[in-house]
Amino acid sequence: MKSDFRDLHENCSLGLPYPKIEIAEKNPTYANLIKKSYAGTISELTAVSQYTYQGLVAKNAIGNILKKIAEVEMHHLEILGELIVALGENPDFSINKKDKKLNWTSKFICTCNSIKEMLLEDIKNEEEAIRQYRKTANLIDDENIIAILNRIILDEELHIKILTNLYEREMSK
Repeated sequence: MKSDFRDLHENCSLGLPYPKIEIAEKNPTYANLIKKSYAGTISELTAVSQYTYQGLVAKNAIGNILKKIAEVEMHHLEILGELIVALGENPDFSINKKDKKLNWTSKFICTCNSIKEMLLEDIKNEEEAIRQYRKTANLIDDENIIAILNRIILDEELHIKILTNLYEREMSK
């Protein structure tokens, strides 16, 4: 069983390259759409924080896997931040909603201590993140940005598989 956990730990990201960060032109509207996945309630910043917290609390093989997922989410955060800058906006940890600037807060993370609760919350959040990325991609008319979002979705889908596997193992205990 340890080797299974190690294999999952090693493969929290697909071995596929991410598309190069290139944009057709500066576009603050696109940047603000992307900021929701960058620093909104369900976002890469929330995912990095939540998986890091959970990795510290779990303190076992599952904790190590959650920390590895946090590293992948951090890479996604960096990619989105670079896109936001390229599109002409500030990658501060906020979103614009109804002409108001809303800052990211740690209240967005689930601080439950039960491994089963953590994993269920993580699966739900990954599914919501995928829906959000798809919605954003449908509103953007820049093939390279869409390719980047679709590549990130592939990792999020892998995370759902990993988290579901971990949850099933926890339920069988």
